[in-house]
Amino acid sequence: MSVQRTMLVTGATGVVGWELVGRARAAGWDVVGCSARGGDGGIAWRMGQEPPPPELDRAWHVIVHAAARPRWNLPRDEAISGNLAPVAALEPLVGRATHVIHLSTAFSIGLRGDTRSASLDDYRNTYEWSKAAAEREARERYAASIVRPPLILGRRSDGVVRRRTGLYSLLQASVTGALPVLVGDPDVGVEAVTTCDVATCVLSIAERGPVGSPVVLGRAEHASSAKTIWDLAFSALNDWRRERGAGELDTPTFVTPDQWHRFYLPFARPHLSDRQLRTIDLLGEFIPYLSRGAPIGVNRYVEPIDAALPAIVRGWAERLPGLAMRSPRPWTIKEQV
Repeated sequence: MSVQRTMLVTGATGVVGWELVGRARAAGWDVVGCSARGGDGGIAWRMGQEPPPPELDRAWHVIVHAAARPRWNLPRDEAISGNLAPVAALEPLVGRATHVIHLSTAFSIGLRGDTRSASLDDYRNTYEWSKAAAEREARERYAASIVRPPLILGRRSDGVVRRRTGLYSLLQASVTGALPVLVGDPDVGVEAVTTCDVATCVLSIAERGPVGSPVVLGRAEHASSAKTIWDLAFSALNDWRRERGAGELDTPTFVTPDQWHRFYLPFARPHLSDRQLRTIDLLGEFIPYLSRGAPIGVNRYVEPIDAALPAIVRGWAERLPGLAMRSPRPWTIKEQV
């Protein structure tokens, strides 16, 4: 009689973890999920702040470490506690035969093109910096397999996603009027994958065994342009709105980073409210990812995101219909909020 394979998924209520738990169970794995607050039948564990719960003290064939704080602008200490400390916290659970799969990000290579530097100056933000440090820790401690997805969107079939971050933030800001323009190069390739793309990749590695080099998901030179993605996204959103008798929205206009920083922002900044300035600073974190130069070093190609965008956008709209039905409110000088 064969022994059922065991898998622990950290961050099991997150974007990838939630998708992975369901797919792994369907594939016959004995799966246990954990997250900071528990939920969905998982176990609560604040990784890096407390020892593993007794329920997790068992033999694991595979541990998938998907827990993270995916915010680009975290203070340094919070980035360490959210993205680096949890890697070391796994050690009591990692046996001699345990295969650790560490979920990182395609942008952990920062400005140098690799993860070797410990200097924050070599990364665009604390998220990239802390994820690079987490990769180094996972390799050194556990000889972990590294998986690097780029921006992650909902499931291809129905758009379902547990949490909406990244490009969803731009979509929300565009609908509400918080984003007056899109700052970036409309022709730049935007690397985006779906939750099912990442889960499929992780499961294949769990089945085959450890991989020596990081697995980087994406499309490389074949990635869809920023303009293509936004045209498709707003076309899908307008179709959804028309079905409900709402007016169409204009697709946001692109301005280049040079135009934004040299002309638009310097003249507008003195006249903007604190709320508007906070919004600009927050959304400014996206500018490097909408104006990248060379493609990332993809070695696992996924299907184009284009065909999945209608389902992804409709999934977002169905989940947040009140938001999706809104019309942008134009910015006014020194608006009062």
